[in-house]
Amino acid sequence: MSSRRLGLLLALSTVVGLSVVACGNEDDAASTPRGGAAGAGNAAGKEESGGKGGTGATAGMNAEGGMAGDSDPGQAGSAGSAGIAGEAGQGGATGEAGAPSAGSGGSGGSGGSGGQPGCHVTIANFDTDPGMLGKFSKPPVGAVQGSTVSWSSSEGALAPGSGKLTATFGAYNDESQISLNFAPHASWTCTKKLHAMIKLSSALDLDHIKGIAFNIKSGAGGTRYSAHLNSVLGFARDTWYPIELPFATASFQDPANTLPDFTDIESIAVQIQTVHTGTLPVTTYMYVDDIWLE
Repeated sequence: MSSRRLGLLLALSTVVGLSVVACGNEDDAASTPRGGAAGAGNAAGKEESGGKGGTGATAGMNAEGGMAGDSDPGQAGSAGSAGIAGEAGQGGATGEAGAPSAGSGGSGGSGGSGGQPGCHVTIANFDTDPGMLGKFSKPPVGAVQGSTVSWSSSEGALAPGSGKLTATFGAYNDESQISLNFAPHASWTCTKKLHAMIKLSSALDLDHIKGIAFNIKSGAGGTRYSAHLNSVLGFARDTWYPIELPFATASFQDPANTLPDFTDIESIAVQIQTVHTGTLPVTTYMYVDDIWLE
């Protein structure tokens, strides 16, 4: 055989071999059962968003999707199935999308619902005359016994209306209070702390006042007396300030009882206590408003 003819046959066998590779069926076009037939390749999507099956020679070789096929489409069979789809990326705790390499982020979880509203019960806002105001003063003699209680239709912390005590002090250690009495007795479900707003006024500064005792009587016959002394340091005349009675740390008249009887509340009282030395106590006005429980 001539060398020219031999070269022609070798060249022909090379061309035929290329054709067999390019025109294979679906079974031998890809290296795995998920492979596609030959053709212009498109890389499948990332694992996290699920691969889009490539139309190329070896689409869907793994979860990342198929490798690009040869630029010569050949006589391709139908595209191989896409790579195994990864699950969508889970959004961050703050609802941001996943990292750039992740698939489309899952929507962020909704924020947790807020806590339940705290216990808040209004006892008296004095918008109208409660008609059950009481008074107590000591010592049992002296000018302080002329103290009076009334309802003010003009003074109020948030709105007009408050309880008013006119305490006619005239000596050291005088005490006088305004009280709100319950008939029948009250029962409380909020039992953490009692709140109120007060305003003090007098002809002089408030140096003659030692503090404001916020107290309640409870139990059969009002035998449980619970009180908390609020400081008035820094208080200015004719200005509203909050006071409170925290039940867990209140002082008790009866050492055997460490908490009020919340099922049997007889009265609430706000008491002015004067100093025992220094500025001589003078007549003082106290307004009480917005009493509430938490």
